[in-house]
Amino acid sequence: MLKRLPTFPAIVSVYAVIASMLFAWSILHFFWYLPSWLFFMRVTDLIGVFCYVMVSSFIESLAFLSFLLLLCLILPSIYLKDEFVARGTSIALSAIGLLMLYFRFNISKAFDVPIVWFGAAVILVAAVISFLATRILPMRQTLIWLSDRLTVFLYILIPLSLLSLLVIIVRNIV
Repeated sequence: MLKRLPTFPAIVSVYAVIASMLFAWSILHFFWYLPSWLFFMRVTDLIGVFCYVMVSSFIESLAFLSFLLLLCLILPSIYLKDEFVARGTSIALSAIGLLMLYFRFNISKAFDVPIVWFGAAVILVAAVISFLATRILPMRQTLIWLSDRLTVFLYILIPLSLLSLLVIIVRNIV
């Protein structure tokens, strides 16, 4: 069963891309609402909200990585496992990026597409881009380079998430 999973460094590289996108999106939204929250929330409450944002992003990123690893277990190794960094990164960038665009423009009602149709489009686009990721050599090299460079953010994001989880546990116990 473990033979069907990619190597640990490959998993870490793809997780870095997923985590960087989801944490950046969550932190952006936190700072978007921060000025209005300053009018009625104390600093300790703001720290609590920030900790919840960090922990939820951590759980979301682990869930997306688990989905990719489940695909590795289900699909033949030639589809995802053998080129996990390039294809996993391309799936993460396209799927998460398109969902970010959907939720950004759906809030302002710029376009009114049902989530089911948009989800099908996301799956189709992610499949096509992941197919092209191994066929086009510059694209493959860029995706591998990007995932390798984003691993440095894990030195910040993982301890920050664990510290946030500790703060949440302490706040709920006390």
